[in-house]
Amino acid sequence: MKDLIIGTSTNYDWSKLKYWVNSINASGFEGDKVLVLLNCDKETVKKVIDAGFIVVAGQKDSEGNLVHQSAIPVHVERFLFMHNFLTTRDYRYIVTTDVKDVVFQRNPIEYIEQNLHEDKDLIFASESLRYIDEPWGNQNLFETYGNYIYEQYKKNEIYNVGVLAGRGDAIRDLFMNIFAAAIGRPIPICDQSTFNFMIQSTWFQKSGMYLRSEDAWACQLGTTADPSKIEQFAPLLLEPTPKFENGEVVTSTGKPFTIAHQYDRVPEWKQIIEAKYG
Repeated sequence: MKDLIIGTSTNYDWSKLKYWVNSINASGFEGDKVLVLLNCDKETVKKVIDAGFIVVAGQKDSEGNLVHQSAIPVHVERFLFMHNFLTTRDYRYIVTTDVKDVVFQRNPIEYIEQNLHEDKDLIFASESLRYIDEPWGNQNLFETYGNYIYEQYKKNEIYNVGVLAGRGDAIRDLFMNIFAAAIGRPIPICDQSTFNFMIQSTWFQKSGMYLRSEDAWACQLGTTADPSKIEQFAPLLLEPTPKFENGEVVTSTGKPFTIAHQYDRVPEWKQIIEAKYG
């Protein structure tokens, strides 16, 4: 059975997508590679296809560019598109990430094969902070659920909805759960807060692996290395901050991350990473 990496993009051209695409191709990943493109020029579509990716497209305009209009924010609607793609397909393992600010430094399937426990189905990636210590997430949680649930969950560790992996059937169902949970909330962008709420349930705790940054799966550099925030966050981090060595983002002990998320938050690292995968 094949493996899959899938992502969703709207309003990005090749100059934004190429680092994600090229890093996947450089990682040695051999499964299906899928990119849902909702608003995209035809030249970029061709480059994505030429790179070996399956494009799941929205409608085309008269010039052949992809167009999509929706009242649902793409952060939320992406999970519906990805779920729908999977309704007629089966995969062994699936990895999905944000697209604009992610690169794959290693083949993610090798990490999953070596580390996913037999009794586990899903892999979650920590942001190394608690909600109460991260201003954007803290406000997002409160605005999504109101004071009662906020008070119950504000001291929980944050896990990032932009990097998810696991067994195919579990990821497919997770996509629909996130989408359904985020619809009809008081604020439009609430995929992160609804995801973090649901993964505190007993079922998810039994089926999920809650990985820290130091596990070298995925780093969330917006909280752990952003130079504009690190002075504020450093005393509150639940683990050591990542480092940059030999052109790669690594843990405090020098283990290369499989996935580097939000690398663009660190200008010096961004320049080197984009030169490597551009």
